[in-house]
Amino acid sequence: MNTWGLSGTTTGAVGALSDQQRAVLRCLARGLADHEIARVLAISQEQVAGEVVEILRVLDLRDRMAAVVFAHETGIIRLPLPR
Repeated sequence: MNTWGLSGTTTGAVGALSDQQRAVLRCLARGLADHEIARVLAISQEQVAGEVVEILRVLDLRDRMAAVVFAHETGIIRLPLPR
């Protein structure tokens, strides 16, 4: 597995996330903006922003991009390979 600056974060940390936080992380990793995540999950943009902050805190990540990389590296989301 690649660890692009995430060597301090383990896949076991995913278990510390709530179901809603994992859903937000999956949406974030798919490239959705906060307002799009809010619409998909039927929650407010403020809730999305709060969940992102908590995801970063729990996983000890510095920013959203690190969260996206984490989601891909740990298999939380898998995108098809380009042809």
